[in-house]
Amino acid sequence: MATSITMFSAFLILLSITCINGFSGDAVNPPAFVVNLDLPEEQRWTEVALKYKQLVPDIYAIMKQFLPDPTISLPLIRKIAADIDKYLAKPYAGEMRGIAKTLNMSLGDVVTCNLLYDISAFCTSIVMQDANGIIWHARNLDYSFTEILRNISIRVDYQKGGKTVYTGITYAGYVGLVTGQRPNAFTMTMDERDQGAWWMNILIAILDRNASPVSFLLRDVSSLPMSENFTSAVEKVAYTTTAASFYTIMGGVRVGEGAVITKGRVGPIDIWKLDAKSGRWYEVETNYDHWAPPPAGDDRRDPAIKAMNSMGQKSISKKSLFSVMSTPPVMNNKTTYTVVMSAAQPDIMEAWIRNP
Repeated sequence: MATSITMFSAFLILLSITCINGFSGDAVNPPAFVVNLDLPEEQRWTEVALKYKQLVPDIYAIMKQFLPDPTISLPLIRKIAADIDKYLAKPYAGEMRGIAKTLNMSLGDVVTCNLLYDISAFCTSIVMQDANGIIWHARNLDYSFTEILRNISIRVDYQKGGKTVYTGITYAGYVGLVTGQRPNAFTMTMDERDQGAWWMNILIAILDRNASPVSFLLRDVSSLPMSENFTSAVEKVAYTTTAASFYTIMGGVRVGEGAVITKGRVGPIDIWKLDAKSGRWYEVETNYDHWAPPPAGDDRRDPAIKAMNSMGQKSISKKSLFSVMSTPPVMNNKTTYTVVMSAAQPDIMEAWIRNP
């Protein structure tokens, strides 16, 4: 009964969204919020948490049912939650503490579900250069908790001094960042790279205080003054020690500024850069090393490549990229949202909640 009420509430939330895009009737823009970085960490997510207070705790409860290896992972998470400032860097410890307080939830549950977002994620990201030399970036984010996460997908402008420093597409209750844009500087998305048990990544984060959780690193890079351009952001992502291996797809504002970083825990395994002069005007990354064939059971790469070639470099637009990202199985029944963005044209950025 509680689950039925939750899903009905989610349905009402979706009905309340009035900004329907002009490309497809199945997609709506997510609600928009401002996270004021000038506020104390514990207060930054209060508006979002209050908006979804009746929904997020139930979502957390459902997500926890999918927790892998609970006899191993739960003690690790409890250890982090018990001394969160010791294990998680600013501002994330304080922000999660504030979310837990607003939702009247245990801090352990909030930490658990923030870490759970790093599993069962399947994504398609494409960075490209159009015929005029402008860099574009498109992404689909797929998750196992699809219906749940569609209902809490949001757009967030992270502001300081009343100005937007960076924008993210994310989920209510999640303090990390896997899809973001720093206006007039760069765009970035994170795609999962399946390398080892997820709880091992948590253990590494505990034992190695210098190992950053992936989604925290991407948010750090978006906010730091030294990451004011594409080149510095690529360097920061590639050479920061992280708790897991992953892919970061990045786009800049100048000709040739596009790259797929295959990231190992302690450094880059590969940095694959755009080279339009040689015919590589776009790069597609899903969840597999780009130099190896994708598995037959999950080949989103080849359909994406076919769609990009059919579109052509001269026809890149928000509408045409939305169409590319809507191509099956690039879009599938696990797709939660689609994003199209361009750091050189920051107002272009738009996200859609998908309902295939």
